[in-house]
Amino acid sequence: MSRRAPGRKARQGGGDYDQVEQAASKQSRFPDTLSSICIVFECDDAEHNALLGHGGKSAASISRQIRQPLVDKLRAADLLVREACSRDKDEMFVIVSASAKRQKHVAEIMGQRGLLKLRFRQQDEDGNIEPNEGAWCPFKAHLQPLYEPSREGMLFSSLTQLRILEYIINDEDELAMGPQMVQKDQLEPGNTPLDQLIKDKKAKIVFRLHSKEMREFLIQNWVWSWKNRQPIEEIREYFGEKIALYFVWLGYYTTMLWIPALVGIVLTFSQVYSHITTGSMDNPWVPLYSCFITVWAIVFITGWKRIEQTYQYEWDTMTYEEDEEDRKEFIQNPHTRQRHSEYKDEVVRYADETWQMIALATSAVVVCSFIGAVVAAVCGIALIKFRIIQHLEPYGLSMVGKMCGGLMQATSIMIFNRIYQVVLKLLTDFENWQTETQYEDARIAKDFCFKLVNAFFACFFVAFVQNNFEVYGVNMHCPEWHCMQELTGTLASVFAIQMTVAQVLEVGLPIFKNRMRIRQEEMTIRKQMEEDGGDLNAIMPELSEEEAQSKMDAYEGVFAEYQEMVVQFGYVTLFAAAFPLTAFLALINNLVEIRTDAYKLLQGLQRPKYLCAADIGTWQVILDILSTCSILTNCALVGFTSHGLFFYFPNMNPVERVWITIICEHCLLLFKAVLDALLNSPPKEAVEAYHRRCFLRDKVRPSETRNAGSLADYS
Repeated sequence: MSRRAPGRKARQGGGDYDQVEQAASKQSRFPDTLSSICIVFECDDAEHNALLGHGGKSAASISRQIRQPLVDKLRAADLLVREACSRDKDEMFVIVSASAKRQKHVAEIMGQRGLLKLRFRQQDEDGNIEPNEGAWCPFKAHLQPLYEPSREGMLFSSLTQLRILEYIINDEDELAMGPQMVQKDQLEPGNTPLDQLIKDKKAKIVFRLHSKEMREFLIQNWVWSWKNRQPIEEIREYFGEKIALYFVWLGYYTTMLWIPALVGIVLTFSQVYSHITTGSMDNPWVPLYSCFITVWAIVFITGWKRIEQTYQYEWDTMTYEEDEEDRKEFIQNPHTRQRHSEYKDEVVRYADETWQMIALATSAVVVCSFIGAVVAAVCGIALIKFRIIQHLEPYGLSMVGKMCGGLMQATSIMIFNRIYQVVLKLLTDFENWQTETQYEDARIAKDFCFKLVNAFFACFFVAFVQNNFEVYGVNMHCPEWHCMQELTGTLASVFAIQMTVAQVLEVGLPIFKNRMRIRQEEMTIRKQMEEDGGDLNAIMPELSEEEAQSKMDAYEGVFAEYQEMVVQFGYVTLFAAAFPLTAFLALINNLVEIRTDAYKLLQGLQRPKYLCAADIGTWQVILDILSTCSILTNCALVGFTSHGLFFYFPNMNPVERVWITIICEHCLLLFKAVLDALLNSPPKEAVEAYHRRCFLRDKVRPSETRNAGSLADYS
């Protein structure tokens, strides 16, 4: 039977839906070694009724007439296609894959364009394969025996297969002989054929199916593994460098947190002892801990830069940003201009400078307005808290007032953050950035300007404003003009509430939304069964894998994950002396965070598309700024808010107190500058390993015209 037989049969006599559905259900699933893309089509009423057996053979379906030619084109392009309907018969799933032979043909085309690289196998002196030690090289079919297989046991990992499949379906190259589901003259600028199908409402959604075996492996060896290290190479192969780099950073950050967490626990015990014996939390160790946490932050960031450079050499991503393509939204924006590039002999797009300046000015005004609103809200909540404490203090319930104040501040932070995230996306879209990296950098910069105030001003207010300024005409100074205990309560409540709520929402919300969609569908099926007079106690049909994944939310990137962790880093470092247990709580949170983020990616969301990155981008700059701010805030905290310096300089006057604080701050800034200068270059071992891999790779290249049947030249 020819590939198009099912399509022809469906069209004979107006479409025999019962036979088509039975034939589709009997089609064997693709081998587990092949990755698939699922295109979801909606069924109109005629097709829906026919699938339920209500419409008869004469029912005409517009949705089927739209879908079937597309399915035929996919089959004609030598792709493997399987059709299945949802259990409520209102959607059709077209699952597309490609044979190994087809993949190799297209992979070589992508290799010639520099779009697909595989790693050569590397042997040690005894002939044993050394994983991850080979050089990266564009794929060439005749060099297949020299390539290192993926962790999944195939030549191409499931992610690489998906990249090849999308390259075919989206007609990226005529040599790939794609299906041409949408003619080029019908494509809107920047749209792929799959984008255009969704834009034209011919298809509902398109998503990538998870690999069953690899997903189970990662769940067992990543989500539920608490003792072993993260399988970073497997994560990179399954999700791409960008997501893998986030988990490298999160793992490194979590490991480094062990040091301040243990020191913070010791300091907390000493503070409790001081409070019992003297009635004050201040003791000689508080200033030392503040200096320690700033040094730790500097060392942490410097160490990350070297780790990041190591992975750039290991994954060969140094030149990634130079090869970025224009964003689809940038191409389609009416304020994008074009000109002919003489040295490239092609049309180059660029943003209208006047429009972009107006957009940036608008963004600046909006961000400043939000910052002003946050400052006003924090001051207002502080005044409300002050009044509540005044009323409750005669009854010995001042602690209740402080807890209410902390809860209100945390709630205000989260509400402002929710609103701002919507505005942030609109502003960044409005600015019309050309590449994805530029877009993310602009988004991160605006987010940080707001978050620096929204997340930390409540603590800054208690530490440096409450004792020194009247707010709304009210003097709200701390008891006995000593704000450390007030600051400790504010920081602890704000940090703990945000951390708990974020952790619950991050994992619980996608899963809850997914289950609600499934529950709503089951209720619809029960209602339909009741109308048809069926057995309401019948067992509900199980969801197929493709239908279950279609109910999941799409992945939105690592922005929210970095955002959460960078804010946490600020809480750990900026006001360290006020609540030393912050690092310990952050450590516990992050040990869970790694697993919940992994679980969300594997079980709660649709599989992300391939995402590459050379570094963590502007988040590195943000961390650097926070480490510098931590020097300033901790020195000011110890020098002016705490009384810890009096343990070392009991007879100092106010002028000497200022000078001691300034000298400590300058010494720490100098240490940071010196450490940055000394450790600015990439690790020598990583550079040498990279050059060695390139040398061995170049030894193979002269022999490319010969058959590659031996690893002798690459060992």
